[in-house]
Amino acid sequence: MNLTLVFFLGPALLQLILLNRFFFALIGSPKQNKGMISVHFILSGLIIFISSISFFPVLVTGILSLSSAFIISLCYSARMESKIIFSILYVILGFVAETISYGLILWLEFASSTIDLGNQRTRLLILLFSSLIFFSFIGLIKIFKRQRDYKLNISYYLVMAFIHLISLLILNTLFFYAQENSMYIFSAIGILLINITIIYLFDEIIENFQMKDALHQLHKQTDYQSASYQKISNSFQMTKRIIHDTNKHFVYIRACIQTGELEKGLDHISKSLKLMENSYLIITTGNLVIDALLNNAISISNEKNIRIRHQVSINNLDTFDSYDLCIVLGNILDNAIEAVQLLPIAANRLISIHMFSDVNMLTIHIKNSYSPVIKKNSKKNAELHGVGLLNIQQITEKYGGHLSTIAGETFETIVVLPNRECKIKAGTFENDQAGTY
Repeated sequence: MNLTLVFFLGPALLQLILLNRFFFALIGSPKQNKGMISVHFILSGLIIFISSISFFPVLVTGILSLSSAFIISLCYSARMESKIIFSILYVILGFVAETISYGLILWLEFASSTIDLGNQRTRLLILLFSSLIFFSFIGLIKIFKRQRDYKLNISYYLVMAFIHLISLLILNTLFFYAQENSMYIFSAIGILLINITIIYLFDEIIENFQMKDALHQLHKQTDYQSASYQKISNSFQMTKRIIHDTNKHFVYIRACIQTGELEKGLDHISKSLKLMENSYLIITTGNLVIDALLNNAISISNEKNIRIRHQVSINNLDTFDSYDLCIVLGNILDNAIEAVQLLPIAANRLISIHMFSDVNMLTIHIKNSYSPVIKKNSKKNAELHGVGLLNIQQITEKYGGHLSTIAGETFETIVVLPNRECKIKAGTFENDQAGTY
């Protein structure tokens, strides 16, 4: 009995390796710490070992296999829906591999024309053969699966789960008729190809949605930059007009002083200064993305009677991709403006922006006034809001940074992106910009 346990321990360890390679091919490297990964693998290995030495019904064995796969999937960073779908896929591929190995054993005459699945030697051979076949399945998956993950509508996952469950039902039926019809093995291969094709199409759907989202973000960035260019052009035109009329202003101010009408002179100076202030962009850090997004947010805030305070002190951000900066900063500002404009009292609408960078990192801290009750009752763009936060999270992870949100009397979003190079050219701007009431 002890020798039997040792013989089945090897295939159990082999299946753990298969699980690891399977999820790595689909999702990528594990994201948990080594201690948690060890716990998951030990628990999953125990389930696999118990299943391999016991004589459970097919349904129970399938549930145990699904449980072991799902436990391992928890070590990886992906949506729960994807983990469930991939765990079911693992059971299907395992079932197909065992079905093919069953046929190979018959063909190679390792057993008689009827196989006794209760025989431990036969079961051990099936486990070993199916593990080797499963390795080929993983190689097939790695050819086309590109480890994408994206938030899709739940209906896509339900359709995939339905197809997988139907596949399991068909495989289970085929297995019971295996000894009566040797062609069952081709049916099993057909089920395999169908499910592999489904995963391929699922990957293509994710790519399609990602490209649409990327195109949407690029359009937003283009709109922001176009608005920024227009404001720069208007600024030059306004400055040109002010310079052209400067001599006339001085003549009038001199006349006010000479006649002792100082109040009129001061009032005219104030008006001239205000025109000059409005003739140039409020924030000019030298980074086109940041300048465009922040100045656009300030312009929108003024139109919507939103006060906006900003303190921006950044160095050269050449190490950050402009597209990534647009996604992060653009989505945070959009969410803040959307939340603040829902407040019924204009005096309570406030957005506070703090951005600073040094040789190590870029920090974005945006805080806005917030009403949880109003936000909860507002359903407008709820899905896009979730996708926006998800996009920010993905960019943050890309740079090895950190995203945190704090909801209370105000809503705060903090993003920290590590900077991998040191190129310093500082520019600092600080102001409190208020909308017109």
